[in-house]
Amino acid sequence: MHRRRIGIVGVVLGLVVAVLPMTSATAVAAPATGGAALPATVPTAGTVDAGTPECGDDLTREAARLAATGRSGPSTCLRRTTVRKAGSASRTDGGDRSLAVDICGGSTTKTRVASCVVEDGVLLIFLVPSGQVIGTIGYTVSSLTTLDYSSLRWSQSFHYRADYVTGQNAGAAVTGTYLYAEPQCLINCTITGSNPIGGTAMPGVTHSAAGYFATSISGVRWAAQAGIKFWFANSLWVNGTSNQSSTTPGAHRCDFALGGYPSGCVYETVRPVLEIPSSRYPDYAYHIRLSLNYGLPRVLTRSQSDALREANRAAACPTGANYPRPAGMQCDEYPFASTYQGASMQPYGRQFFFINWNTGQGFSCQVPWLQTRTQGDSGGFSACMIPAAQNSLGGSDLGDFYYKFRVLDMDTFEVRVV
Repeated sequence: MHRRRIGIVGVVLGLVVAVLPMTSATAVAAPATGGAALPATVPTAGTVDAGTPECGDDLTREAARLAATGRSGPSTCLRRTTVRKAGSASRTDGGDRSLAVDICGGSTTKTRVASCVVEDGVLLIFLVPSGQVIGTIGYTVSSLTTLDYSSLRWSQSFHYRADYVTGQNAGAAVTGTYLYAEPQCLINCTITGSNPIGGTAMPGVTHSAAGYFATSISGVRWAAQAGIKFWFANSLWVNGTSNQSSTTPGAHRCDFALGGYPSGCVYETVRPVLEIPSSRYPDYAYHIRLSLNYGLPRVLTRSQSDALREANRAAACPTGANYPRPAGMQCDEYPFASTYQGASMQPYGRQFFFINWNTGQGFSCQVPWLQTRTQGDSGGFSACMIPAAQNSLGGSDLGDFYYKFRVLDMDTFEVRVV
């Protein structure tokens, strides 16, 4: 047996805790429209990333730098403060549901084909040359990226919502602030479509943008990455726009490595889970369950070597007069022949045989050329006769699993019986 069934496992991004800087001004909601008209031309963002020394660490130094160029008045600095998992309720939309839940459905942050990134940030408006903060806008952005296991195209949504504003007494230098967002390519990427946004950065409005991307075949497997960049603008600021930030789930892997199947992309850092349903094939599932319960490995490493697969099959289920198959049965092996843990890589093999001497009932794998596995023996491989139809279904499902989760040579996956 070398093909089995599908499953998914999520990986949660770690939380990075930070404290939102506040001024002495009271945090209150501002009108949704702000205080200035939306510029006809989209302002270009500054090139300094949030958190760099020019902006993120020392506002006094940034104010002095701008003052040295002859400028004075309000200026701005954009800081990312927290990257958190979906479902965190530290920010709500008034209905006691977090923005992350609204956008990401409460799922974990990343699966094999999707990633949800939720971030908090703060925009600081300060005076040049003093560096004094006169207002802040705290916000949450949520971004969902969806890959396609059968295509080299993907999409990313972006959603912005202001959580609070302080310093409204500073006037339009705070309330006249606008948000802009648009897609950006980072690694092996082209933009195929977009829905950029521009609108007030004040509380009361949720803004959404989208980007559509593609990558071209670049060898057998390659990295690709895109994101949504965003920034703030106000005609009263001496620097015109804030530094830009971006939200991205990180690079994903695309490949042209599954012969006979289309190319596609996945997050390779997420280990997929092969779920084997007992209701679909009870005998096959029972054999795998026994193998796992006796300590055979749950995490396997796929091999795409035809030679190794055939060697594993020959070692686990040899053919000939000395290796009989009961009528209607086929030989199943675990670990699977399409893995580096297969039978030819093991020092020995075992079968299962149980009998209840009180009732006379029991279970036998009917593999007489292998010894019976005893309690505490967790090594080697296992072989067992199962109905031919279940063996065929299990093989077909494993092939689908490898394709839908793009499990390539040396990729690991987990096996579960459900």
